[in-house]
This record gives sequence, C-alpha cells and structure tokens, in this order.
Amino acid sequence: MKRFILVLLFLVFLVPIAYADRNTSTIAAYNSSRTLVKLGGWKVYRVSFIATSAKGSFAIYDSLTYAGNTISTVKAEGQEATAFDSKFYDFTNKPIEGSTGLYLDVSHATVILEYE
Repeated sequence: MKRFILVLLFLVFLVPIAYADRNTSTIAAYNSSRTLVKLGGWKVYRVSFIATSAKGSFAIYDSLTYAGNTISTVKAEGQEATAFDSKFYDFTNKPIEGSTGLYLDVSHATVILEYE
C-alpha cells in the first residue's frame, strides 16, 4: 500500500512539472529607432503598435543591419495614418520566426514587442 501511495504522489506532483510550458519570452518597448533586437534565431509572439504622430510605422526584418533589409527579409509591418491610433498583432498560435537577427525599424511610433 505504501508503494502505491508513493507512486501516486510521484505522478500527481512530479510528472506535470516535466510537461509545463517554459515562459522565456521577453517584452520590450522601442521608440522611433532602428534597432538590432536580437542576434541569431528568434520568434515574435505579439506586437503592440502605437503611432505617436501621423504616418507612424514599423517593420520587422530577419537581418543584422538596416542596409541588409530587402523585400525577402521583411517578416511583418504595420502603419497608421492618424496620430495616437494603435494596432495589436497576435502571432501566438503561429509565431513569426527568423534565423539571422531580429531587426526592428520604428518610425514615429512606439512598439511593444514580445519575443524569444
């Protein structure tokens, strides 16, 4: 009987820990800049975009520098014509992925990025 109770306790308390999702995402805000956010492989889960003036925009590239950005490296982009309008993009079910580097170009806006 003791053995049965020990096995049951093991299954109830220790096994779920092995299947727990690890939360390793980083949340950071960026204002009107061109920034290499992360070097190497990355995934973006959510983007919150707030235009601080008219024609605010952002673009996410799989690149190391702004000069290296081409149409093939653009992973996501957004724009608002009116100041203080905002958009929220949720890629949780299918994250945006890249392998070179996470490069963010923000113009007249604030972008809050959740990535890993």
